[in-house]
Amino acid sequence: MAALYAVITWAVSPIAYGPLQFRLSEVLKSIVIWEPHLIAAFVIGNFLSNLLSPFAGPWELIFMPFANLVGATLCYLIGRRSPWAGAAIYALVIAAAVSFILSILIRAPFTVLFPSLLASEAILIVGGLPVMRAVLRAVQPFRQRLAGSRVAG
Repeated sequence: MAALYAVITWAVSPIAYGPLQFRLSEVLKSIVIWEPHLIAAFVIGNFLSNLLSPFAGPWELIFMPFANLVGATLCYLIGRRSPWAGAAIYALVIAAAVSFILSILIRAPFTVLFPSLLASEAILIVGGLPVMRAVLRAVQPFRQRLAGSRVAG
C-alpha cells in the first residue's frame, strides 16, 4: 500500500504538491477504517511520496508522515462508529497539517490555504470511502479463499 500510494502521487506530481493540490492517492486512505494494519503503510507512503516534493525537507519528511499517523489513527478509531466521520477527520487533519507547513514555507496565510486544501482532501478521502468499501467487498472472496488454503495446507 505504501508503494501504491507513492507511485500514484508521483504519477500526478504536477497536481500533488503545493497550495492547490489534488493527490489522487488520497482516495486510498479511508481503507484504514477496516484495515488498521495499513496505517503504517500510509505513514511510509507519505514519506516516500514527499521525497519528490518541491518542498522536501524536515517539514515534509517528518511532520507530514506524523500527521498521517495521527489522521489515520483517528480515522480508524472514529470510523469504527461512523466511517464518514472518520474519513472527514482524516481529511481535516491532513488539510490542517499541509496548510500549516505551506504557511511557513511559502509565507501564505493559513486561512487562505486551508479552504481549498480541505475541499481537496474531503473530496478524495471522504469520496474514496465508497470506493474502498467496494474494493474490500470485491476482494473478500479471494481473501477468504487464501485464508482457507492456509488452514487446509
